[in-house]
Parts: sequence; C-alpha cells; structure tokens
Amino acid sequence: MSELMQRPVHLTAQQILESLQFKAGDFGEIALVSGQPQRAEACLNYLENPIKNFTFLGYTFWTGYYKGKKITVGNGGFYTPDSAFVTELLCTGGINVLIRLGSCGALKEKIDIGDFIIIDKIIRGDGATRYYVDDSFISKVDKDLTDKIYQFFVDKKDKENIFKGGVWTTDALLRETKEIVNTYIQKEAICVDMVSSPFVTIANLYNKKTAVVLAVSDNLITGELGFVDFRFFFAQEKMIKNIFEIVERL
Repeated sequence: MSELMQRPVHLTAQQILESLQFKAGDFGEIALVSGQPQRAEACLNYLENPIKNFTFLGYTFWTGYYKGKKITVGNGGFYTPDSAFVTELLCTGGINVLIRLGSCGALKEKIDIGDFIIIDKIIRGDGATRYYVDDSFISKVDKDLTDKIYQFFVDKKDKENIFKGGVWTTDALLRETKEIVNTYIQKEAICVDMVSSPFVTIANLYNKKTAVVLAVSDNLITGELGFVDFRFFFAQEKMIKNIFEIVERL
C-alpha cells in the first residue's frame, strides 16, 4: 500500500508567520506592494521610523508611518507563484488594503512608455490562481478605491497619459506570441503583467480591498522596449508619490 498524505495541508501562511515570530499588529492597515525591490525601497523615503518587520526568502517588508497612518511597504513577488504566497502572508498578517505598484506591457498602440494604467479588470492567464479558485471565478479590484486613484492621477496629470482598463496576467514572458496575445486583447486586456492576478484573487478570498497601479515599461503592439527609459523611471517615482498622497486621504 502506498503512503498517502493524511494532513489537510502541509504548510499554512499562519505557520510561516509564527515561525518568523511575527506578531499581530506588526503590519499596518495598508500595504504598498511592488515587485522590484528598488521600487519598494523608494517607498521608504516617505515613511517615518520604518522598521523591517518581515523578511522571508528574499521578500522584505517595512512598516512605518506616513501622516499618522501606519503603512507597510515591500517587494511582494516578481511572478505569479511568489506573488501568490506573499499576498497570502500579507492578508493573514492583518493587512486590509493592498495596493500594487507595478509595471506592465501595453497592448494598445497609443499607450506610451511611462504612461499609467489603473486596473479595473483582472484577466487571469496564470497557473497559480487555479490552485485557489476555479476558472469561472471573477477576480475584482475594489471599485471605490480604484476610482479614487484614477481620478487623483487624472487630476495630477502632467505629461503622462492615464488609462483605466484590464490587465492580463501571464506566466510566460517569452511566450507572448501574437496568437496568444490577441486572444487576451479580445478579452479587453489593454496591458499585460506577471503579478496582478494572484495579488487580487487571493486578496478577494480574504475579503481585502485591492487596487493595482501600473507604469508602462514596454509595448507589445509597437515592439518598443522602455525598461531602461527615463520616462519609465520617472513614472515609477511619480506613481509612488501619488499613491502616498492618496493613502493620506483614505
């Protein structure tokens, strides 16, 4: 007779937090979550007395204060698998509002490097979320929070264009072929990333509020690559500044 697993689950988010000596209240009410560590570290410039209170497998979060609000910032994963488990840890740790500060590839010719996309629709093309929900599940950002962020960005508009629309999340960066990409454009995706689906889906399962703000790093329609373009770097800086001003009003 073969040996079969009898326990319902091998490891839970709560067990990981306990092993890291995490305590209730260590995190803030709001988390600003990035993929790139340098983007997360840029958020530290806005926090008063930040304390590094979470580090695990290269993912680090600090908690401090901004205008009297307790805020947690950190790098929450580059791709769907790590984004899934880090998001679950944040939700289990007591975060109630999660805002993703990320990047994306545009799926419309008119969207330029350094523009902003405020996400109002999640189009799941990843594998991680299929371990959490079935294919019919509709992942949703918080409409009120998303609308507030979009309007704030529009009001603060300088040289960037501000868009609102759907993001397709994929697992396969080097398999963004026209046959695959065009099917997701037909599903109303205006950009693509590798994080937002598990970020929003898992937060939904924990009944947390989410919003996703993305700066455009490249364009799949024109083929333009802007990963080291000054417009992309400036957009990331402005994105962080704007979000902290929004957080102050929440």
